[in-house]
Amino acid sequence: MTSVKDAPRPGQAQRVVTPQNTAAVEAIVMENHQVTQNDIAACLKISHGSAHHNVHDVLQFHKVSARWVPRQLTPELREQHVDACEELLQCFE
Repeated sequence: MTSVKDAPRPGQAQRVVTPQNTAAVEAIVMENHQVTQNDIAACLKISHGSAHHNVHDVLQFHKVSARWVPRQLTPELREQHVDACEELLQCFE
């Protein structure tokens, strides 16, 4: 007689979040801001979901105009942004 019940399954696949992978993802993104998550996954031989998790949740990057940028500005970038805005306002005076 053949059983019609499903065999036990291992469950959801584990995400590959290691310090080495996170550092590698960050290096790839910093080298080329226009890299895709599929490119990251293929380069590191991890799943698309793991690449997405590393980029969005761990490193907290998001896309702005087809480029990966940090969610929080560093103090240096914030100063550059303020300076650029002040220059732009002076043009309209």
